[in-house]
Amino acid sequence: MSVFMRFLTRAPAPRRRGPVFQHSLQHAVLGELDRRGQRSARSVMHRSIWGLQLPRGRLLHSTLLALALTLLLVALREWIGQAWATQLVWWLDQMGLGGRWSARIEPGLMPWHMGAPRVSLAVSAPQDLTLAGNALGVALLWWAVGRLPDAARPGAYLLRFCALIQGAAVFFFWLWPASFPHSVDDHIGNGLQQCWSLMLLAPWIHLGTYYLFSVTWAQRLAVTGLTWGWLLLLAPLLYALHALVIATFGVLAMPLLHLMFGVMVAIIGFVAIYGWAMSWANQRSLRLGA
Repeated sequence: MSVFMRFLTRAPAPRRRGPVFQHSLQHAVLGELDRRGQRSARSVMHRSIWGLQLPRGRLLHSTLLALALTLLLVALREWIGQAWATQLVWWLDQMGLGGRWSARIEPGLMPWHMGAPRVSLAVSAPQDLTLAGNALGVALLWWAVGRLPDAARPGAYLLRFCALIQGAAVFFFWLWPASFPHSVDDHIGNGLQQCWSLMLLAPWIHLGTYYLFSVTWAQRLAVTGLTWGWLLLLAPLLYALHALVIATFGVLAMPLLHLMFGVMVAIIGFVAIYGWAMSWANQRSLRLGA
């Protein structure tokens, strides 16, 4: 009973000044780690175990910002589509590929539809010798990846996934060479459409993962602006490179390009910019809590 009474009547512990985020876990070990870390440096609790206090005003303002940025992007849709088409066609002219293309685009009916240039390349279905060479290359890659050290295991998984995709493409063209449903024009048009969709989604993804943190308005605008800039510059260059690879190696390369070197490249840059922007937010929190 005396222990219980002492617990009820003890004075509250003094509140120490910290980051704007309140700790959701109170544990002695975590408290000790928060005070001193390795080499006597201050160790800050990782943000994954912080509890976020979300003011309603910040949620409202962030939602309005995402909506305003989306409307701005939709207003620029025709300009972006024409800029992509002009840049892509310029690169195709410079590379001197065999085929026909035009920078004229037809705007999509819906805001999330992006018009794309018409691109037709002189490519044919792979021959038996090409299929045999690719099958041998897939087998050799699978064998070589198995001999990599354990430290390279993540890369090994990625390489074997690429080998599976290319092996499936070889198998398909070996059985049904005339049944491949995609053209070069479809490949490039769908790729540009995916980049445009990612640009439209960027403000809303940042709304749920960045805007709600205690960051400045400049940082909110910067993370979305940098992401838009990355996608705006990447799309025509990436698919001009795809056209060069397809013209060189044929439609057999198209599945691997689409699955591993298409919108996946755009997403990698998207995530990299987001990670960089989160370092801005973390530095600001540490300054406030210093």
